[in-house]
Amino acid sequence: MASATDRQPRRRADAERSIAAILDAGLACFSRNADASLTDVARGAGVGRVTLYRHFPSREGLIDAVRAHAISRAATAL
Repeated sequence: MASATDRQPRRRADAERSIAAILDAGLACFSRNADASLTDVARGAGVGRVTLYRHFPSREGLIDAVRAHAISRAATAL
C-alpha cells in the first residue's frame, strides 16, 4: 500500500529552488520586520508574487513554513 508521500507528485527542481529561496527570504524579511509584506519576501527571493502565492497561498501558510524552516535550520546547527 502506498503512503501519502508516495502519492504526492514530485516537484520540479526549479520549484524546489523557488521554495527554498522563498523560505530563506521569508526568514530574513520577517526577522528584520514582522510586518514585512509578501512582496518584500518575493523580491528578496528573486521570484514574482505569483510564484510565491503558487507555493504559499496565504501569509499564514508562509509564516508557518518559515517557522518550520527556522526550527529545522536551528536543529541542524545544534
